Amino acid sequence: MGVVLLVLVCFASCNPEEVVAHTNNVEIDINIKQVSAGYVNAEFSTNKKAFYLSGIHPVREDIDDIQKVAKQFMMLALDSAYVDYLYWRNKQLQQLTPFVTDFASYALQYGNTNQYFTMLKPNTEYWVYAFAVDVMTNKPTGNLFIKSITTDSVSRIPMMFEYRVEGQWDYVYPKDTLGEINSYTPWVGETIDSLSLREMGYEKPAEYFLERFDEVYSGDYKRILYGIYAHENNGEGDGTSTTKYELGHTYYTGMSSLDAPVIYPLDKNLYDIYRFTWMGDSTKLYFTPVDCTGGEW
Repeated sequence: MGVVLLVLVCFASCNPEEVVAHTNNVEIDINIKQVSAGYVNAEFSTNKKAFYLSGIHPVREDIDDIQKVAKQFMMLALDSAYVDYLYWRNKQLQQLTPFVTDFASYALQYGNTNQYFTMLKPNTEYWVYAFAVDVMTNKPTGNLFIKSITTDSVSRIPMMFEYRVEGQWDYVYPKDTLGEINSYTPWVGETIDSLSLREMGYEKPAEYFLERFDEVYSGDYKRILYGIYAHENNGEGDGTSTTKYELGHTYYTGMSSLDAPVIYPLDKNLYDIYRFTWMGDSTKLYFTPVDCTGGEW
C-alpha cells in the first residue's frame, strides 16, 4: 500500500539499516523562512516518511506553467543530482576512500529538514522544489511541490567578523546581530602583507579587498567559507592562502559577506578589515568591529 522497506547501506562495512520509506501519496510542504539577496532558507516537511530530492532553480521564462512539464523537470533535476554524485564518488574512489556513501545518503533528504540554498543571484526569481524519490528505481514518484520566490536586490543580512591571531594561526568568527555564529551565509577572507599592497600600487587596502572579494564571488568558489574558520599562516595552510607571517611585518586581514555581489564603497554592515603587526609565535591579538580600519592605511 505504498510502503516499502528499503535496505540502505550507507557505508560498505556498515550493517544494513532498515528504513521505512513511502513512495505513494507523499505530500511535501515547503515553508520559506527567509529570503535574502544570495540565499533562501526553507523548511521541508512530509506527511509520511519518505526520501525526496529538494533544490532551487532559476525560473525559466519559456515555461508558463511548471506543472505542465513536472515529469520532465523532476527527471532533469534527479539526473543532475546523480551526475553530481557520480563525479563526487569518482573523486572519492580515486583517493582510495575506503567507504563511499550511496546516492540516497549523498543527495536525498529524509523526513523534515531545514535547508539553506546559497550563492544565488540578487533580484532573481527562483523555484524552490521538492519531490519524492523511489530509491529502488532512482525515479521520481508522485507530484512536484514548488514555491516561487524572488531574491532581494541587496543584502539585508548584517554580518560582522571577530578575529583572533595567535602565533601563526588566525581565527575568524562570523556573527549575526545577536552575536551568534552565522554558519549559513557565505563569506570570504584574506590576509596580505602591507608591503605587498604598496608594491602593487593600491591607494588603500579597501581597493585590494574589494577586487579580491569580487573575484571570489564571481567564481573562485574554493575560497568561499561558512561559519568559523581557522588557518595556519605558514605559507601552506589549507591550500587557500600562501600567507606566511614574518616578524615585524604589518598585515591586513579583510572579511566580507558574500550574500550579494561586493560593491564599492564596501558596506560597513557586511565587512571588516583589521590591521596588525606580527611579533612572532607569542603574538596574541583579538579584534572586534570597533577595531575595523575602514579599509584605510
